[in-house]
Amino acid sequence: MKFFSEEIANTIRSLSPDAELNGELSPEVLDLIYQYQLFKLFVPEALNGAMIGLPKAVKIFEEAAYIDGSFGWAVTIGSGGGYFAPIFAADVSELLFTPSDAVVAGSGRASGVARYANGGYMVSGSWRYCSGANYATIFTANCVLPDNSIRSFIFTPDQVRVTSDWDAYGLKATASHTITVTDVFVPISMTFDIEDGLRQYRHPVFEYPFMQFAEVSFAAVNIGISKHFLEEALDATQVHDTPETAERYAFVMELIQLQRQILRSAAEGFYEVLERSWEVIMHEGKLPDDVIETVSRSAKSVTSVALSASQRVYPYLGLYAAMENTTINRCWRDLHTASQHIVLKSFE
Repeated sequence: MKFFSEEIANTIRSLSPDAELNGELSPEVLDLIYQYQLFKLFVPEALNGAMIGLPKAVKIFEEAAYIDGSFGWAVTIGSGGGYFAPIFAADVSELLFTPSDAVVAGSGRASGVARYANGGYMVSGSWRYCSGANYATIFTANCVLPDNSIRSFIFTPDQVRVTSDWDAYGLKATASHTITVTDVFVPISMTFDIEDGLRQYRHPVFEYPFMQFAEVSFAAVNIGISKHFLEEALDATQVHDTPETAERYAFVMELIQLQRQILRSAAEGFYEVLERSWEVIMHEGKLPDDVIETVSRSAKSVTSVALSASQRVYPYLGLYAAMENTTINRCWRDLHTASQHIVLKSFE
């Protein structure tokens, strides 16, 4: 069952070209996100959130990315911040996550430094690729402490300077800019260690390992964009009226349909792995190491299939697919940007 109506999908797609040119989602799309709580899929209901299970959310991520890559990436990243909602004291969680427009932007890279101060820390640093920086109400970032340990920090928008430097050739509307803080005070209540465990708000999502949570979420985005690309490839392949071009047309059509089937099969396998892992979490509250490894391998594998499916088809689509103002070219660029995320790569 689809989450997005055809009307919503068409609205988002109609606004996508301008969003790409402007480098950010339109106010109309952000309003839809807030209306349908797409940034709050993992925020507990007690905090005015939607709180759904991981497999259902991952399907939404794929569907959103199928509509538009930047939209899908923004929804996936924005909603992922809800994973942090239970880690804080009740009053802090309520302050941060209850607003209807609450959304997290941030970075996992420890490119900041923090020194101890009375009741908290003084923090400085810069962090790149913070998707949603233009509309975030919460910023998260990792810093190195004096003892060389790493701790995560929450910043409010008034503490952060956003540098509009996102110039990737895909996912242009994600506003994945650099954020900087300079000698800002962060109270201990606004810091956390994701490995410390949960303070409140129980749900199986919060028991799912964070790395695998991220891997399956990002993999779904790549599936969705690749499906859109292959659909656009079908539309872009024109019937020709000479024997030579008709033969070429038949070859390309067969190739596209083959890659669609390969991707469909890989995606089905990916979701089977995800569902099995979810059942384990539901019943046992923890994923064994072999299941964690299987989930990671599946997410990386389906991303590789999604990427290769487009790469096998693209050379046969002519110069039309190389024009940056076409939807298929945007899909191509979005897919090759989304699939670059380091958590989706295997270094074995």
